[in-house]
Amino acid sequence: MKNIKPAFTATFLLLCALALSFYAVGFGPTGASAESNTVKPPKEAKRNKGEKISEMLRERATKGDDEIVQIILQLNAPPTGRLKALLQRNGIRVKDEFKEFNSTVVELPASVVAELSQFDEVEFISLDREVHLFGHVEKTTGTAYMRTLSGNSGFKGKDVNIAILDSGIDKDHHQIGGKIDAQIDFTGEGRVDDVYGHGTHVANLAAGLDHVSHGAYTGVAPDARVINLRVLNSQGVGAVSNVLKALNWLLAPADPTKPLGDKNYQKYKIRVVNLSLGAPAVDSYKDDPLCQAARRLVNSGIVVVAAAGNDGTDATGRKIYGRIHAPGNDPAVITVGASNTFGTDSRADDGVTTYSSRGPTRSYRTVSGVRYYDNIIKPDLIAPGNKLISAESRGNRLIAGYPQLECTPNSNSNHKMMRMSGTSMATPLVSGAASLLLQANPKLTPNLVKMILMYTAQPLAGYNMLEQGAGELNVEGAMRLAKLVRTDLSNSTPLGTPLLITTTLPNPYSMIEGYTFPWAQGILLNRGYATGVNLITRYQRIYDLGVALGDGVAIGDGFAIGDGVAIGDGVAIGDNVLTSTGVAIGDGQIFFLGMSLASGVAIGDGVAIGDGILFSDGVAIGDGVAIGDSGPIWALSVLVGGDGTDGMSAVQEDGTVQ
Repeated sequence: MKNIKPAFTATFLLLCALALSFYAVGFGPTGASAESNTVKPPKEAKRNKGEKISEMLRERATKGDDEIVQIILQLNAPPTGRLKALLQRNGIRVKDEFKEFNSTVVELPASVVAELSQFDEVEFISLDREVHLFGHVEKTTGTAYMRTLSGNSGFKGKDVNIAILDSGIDKDHHQIGGKIDAQIDFTGEGRVDDVYGHGTHVANLAAGLDHVSHGAYTGVAPDARVINLRVLNSQGVGAVSNVLKALNWLLAPADPTKPLGDKNYQKYKIRVVNLSLGAPAVDSYKDDPLCQAARRLVNSGIVVVAAAGNDGTDATGRKIYGRIHAPGNDPAVITVGASNTFGTDSRADDGVTTYSSRGPTRSYRTVSGVRYYDNIIKPDLIAPGNKLISAESRGNRLIAGYPQLECTPNSNSNHKMMRMSGTSMATPLVSGAASLLLQANPKLTPNLVKMILMYTAQPLAGYNMLEQGAGELNVEGAMRLAKLVRTDLSNSTPLGTPLLITTTLPNPYSMIEGYTFPWAQGILLNRGYATGVNLITRYQRIYDLGVALGDGVAIGDGFAIGDGVAIGDGVAIGDNVLTSTGVAIGDGQIFFLGMSLASGVAIGDGVAIGDGILFSDGVAIGDGVAIGDSGPIWALSVLVGGDGTDGMSAVQEDGTVQ
């Protein structure tokens, strides 16, 4: 068994030791600290003008030289004449504008940034950072079994399309074959194919067909169409502004001459956006431009699914908490970690991969010189991501550099498959699942989709909420619950209204490949969790469009019963981080006291704490590029090797297994 339940006594002693250590290093009430003792700043407190500048940018702006930097400028009101005049100066160039997000990409001398922050209409200024990749599907997710149940054979994602923001897609691969409805390049390279080799792999996991190796590599939602939004270049690298351009395109009018007409996401029936990429989560989700854009999409009814990151350990194998990537640090996004199936279809031996990024989010906002950490419990759930086999784009750079990734060497070039690992691979499985849920019940809001996925997830024994969220993706249970949710719900539905079309509750257990397990029967709420059948029997305000699941829920000390505003009576709310015993989400052992998350201090069992900044050069890290000062390319080693365990079997064209 790989899941070893920690002894309660040991855990208690460890927590005591941690509490003492926090005091020793100045986290106690009498210690001098640059961190906050509360998560939220006082209501009357306002940020200084200089605190509207991202810390990564502030360090470069204070050098006093004329280094040229590219920034993302977020506004809270139309620009005044003075600001327009500044942006028209010599040496300052407005490179792009994202009207849907009230943001602009500007190239200017670093010395001008401080002056820019003095304008009242300027909300936040951040570097246009780089983003990178993070490094037996139907059976182990429960998708295959779900389709054998009465009335479910047609649930394959039809008319619920998925936008893939990645390194491009090989449209001629037979697993993709004719599925792409639109292709747009946002990198400036003028191409939409997949030279790097990541995007095609991701697209197949979400929505691949059954055309290769007798259907062994069918995606979760094979009838969903794919929209190829290429934001990563031939080296697997892109800028935040590339991603913002793609997200802005989704919300922009399909016909520019008809600004009130259908948006692009409506024209192409896009209900799900897959982001198997990310950037360091340094700035609070309230300021980060990727998070702000993702929240706009969610508020428009689009489910946004993002990879948690592959920074659960460092190059020495040391466990690290607090390295969730942006935009996965936003409460409105469904953030996905990676589980390890050990190559078996059964769920009995599944665990969390060593490399999957752990919460809480350590992005922060600075007010009056004090950092206020977000400390959101993430990921939301996990899905298989270790050594998954999926489509190989022709002649890609990853295969050229790592030929051992190829799994079907004797196949034609448009039939070849390759093996990769990472939360990037887990993310499209959840995106595909979201497509299925929305086909079964098109009226689901993004928050209802998120609730259903968490409520029906399988808690893995021995892993805590900061590692697995609510648990492992369970497509069978999620579909069973989604079909029972009423289709006449809206933001005007009163709190406490019956949520289901029946008074008979679904059985909160699933059986996948002969193994029966309980559902989580609860959800995560930013810094706490909620349990109780009323989460699925009664409508809660947190399911509305335009909010996040944790919005408006006050997580206090210990325990509360609803709040009568966002959540009705009959729902138990807890604020501790628990280690699962393999049963419902609220029945685990205390791993971390909730008051610690509320204090701005983290994190857990004697291991390192990551504050979002992973490398001294301030560049994003991911699955495919060497970043920082050290020699080993740790993130790439995850994508290529994953955890050193058994993986998915490679089925050849003739049906043999290698």
